[in-house]
Order: sequence, then structure tokens, then C-alpha cells
Amino acid sequence: MPEKKHAAPAAKKQGGTAGWTLGLAWLLSFLLVVLAVLLMLLTTLGSAGYMKSRVSACGYGETAYVTMRDEFISYGAATGFSEETMTAVLDPVQIEQDMKDAISGLYAKSPYRYDRPAIAEQAYAAMEAEAAEKGVTLEGETADNVRVVAEAVRQVYASATSVPLLSLLYTGLQKLRTVLLIGLPLCLVFVAMAATLMLRISRHDAILGARSLSFALGGAGLVSLVIGLAVAPTLGLDRLNLNPPALKDLLVSYIHGMFGRFVLFAVIYLVLAAAVGLLLHPHRVKKQK
Repeated sequence: MPEKKHAAPAAKKQGGTAGWTLGLAWLLSFLLVVLAVLLMLLTTLGSAGYMKSRVSACGYGETAYVTMRDEFISYGAATGFSEETMTAVLDPVQIEQDMKDAISGLYAKSPYRYDRPAIAEQAYAAMEAEAAEKGVTLEGETADNVRVVAEAVRQVYASATSVPLLSLLYTGLQKLRTVLLIGLPLCLVFVAMAATLMLRISRHDAILGARSLSFALGGAGLVSLVIGLAVAPTLGLDRLNLNPPALKDLLVSYIHGMFGRFVLFAVIYLVLAAAVGLLLHPHRVKKQK
């Protein structure tokens, strides 16, 4: 009979601990999803390397080359200069590199933009050389008109290589950095606190602590997986009507890549959850025996 009197309070205490631990597991799972969101923003919107990879992946530089080539040829047709002369400033490899330089400029501590004055000089020199071959010297009003064309070439080139999507990100980038600077350390602290409490529970009840930790990791992994696989298709990005089409391709690639980060975090969380579950298995077998 004395054993029964002590069993009831012990069972009640164990049930209370289990309920508290479940709540902590839910909190940790939520914090891990928030951590995934912050890390996604840090490695995509907050990363110059990510934008550069998207530019390369969608072939934005090559499309910009074709578009500028057609436009510069039309300038030549209107002013009497050959196709070779008007496209002398264009190099697909250099165009992509100039785009990456523009991205680096945006993400620098002191953001800056490229005006590409050398393009105007190069275009003018090419037109001057062709005129000289024809026995024409550029001077006076004729020289001024050629400079106007060269300036038009510079403006088109500078606009194309600045990657229009950057202008959409420019205003929000500084605010994002502030949010990440504050939010990411705070989230890491809370995750560490919740995980520490979970480990303390494991000291007294290894199965309960490990099971709760596995639940938290698995839940965060499943939520991240759903976000990564299900959200992007529902946005209808392929139906956007953007000009030039290359900008649409860049935007779609950029956003799909962002949500793709969640799949990576989901894999990490689920692998950790499975590892904890495997560590828990010997304790279950031992307890059953």
C-alpha cells in the first residue's frame, strides 16, 4: 500500500514533465523554422554571390548581349555605320562580368553604380576609325552627332549591365541587413536555450528528451520541406508579363532558388531527426527488457 501512495504523485509529476517537454518541442520546432527563414534571406537576398549565380544560371548576360546587339545595329543603320563597328563594344563574357561587378557594387558597404564611360569612348573610337577609312574626319557638328550616338550606346549598355532586378532590391537591402543583424543572433540564442533545456530533460529521462528533440527537428524539417516544394509553384511566376523576357527569367530563377534553400534546410533537419531517433532506439530496447 505505501508503494501505491508514492506512485500516484510520481506519475503526476511525469505527466506534467511530458506536457511541458512537448510544449518546449513545439517552441523549438517553430524557432528552427524561423532560423531557416533567416538563413535563407542571409544566403539569397543578403548575398551578392547568390545573385551572381542566378544571373549565370538563367543566361541573362547572353540575352542582354543579343538585345543590345540588335539595338546597336539599328543605330548603325540610322547613322551609316557598319554592324561590326556598332557591335565592337559588345563581348558576351565581358557583359556577364560587368553584371557581376554591378552586383558587387550594390552589395558593397558603400554601394556604388557603374556609369561605363569607357563604353562611350570605345564606341566613338570605333565609329571614328570607320569614318577615317572612308576618308571622313569627324569634326564640328558631325563629331557632336557621333558623340550623341556613342552616349546612347553607353546608356543602353550601362542600363543592361546594371541588372534591372538590382534596382528593386536596392532600397530594401539595407533594411534587410539590419533585420538579419538583429534577428539572426537572437534566433540562434533562443534555439540554443531551447536545445539546452531539452538536453537537461534528457539527463532525467533520456527517452523523453530524445523523443522531443526528434519531434522538434522532424517538425521543422517537414514544414521547411512544404515551404520549399509547395509555395513557389503557387505564386504563378511563370504567368508574369515582364519585359524584357530575360528579366522575367531572372526573377523566376531568383525566387525559385530562394525557396529551394528550404529544401536544403529540410534535409538537414530531417537527417538530424533520424540520427536522434537512431540514438533513441537502443534505449527503447533496453527499457523494454
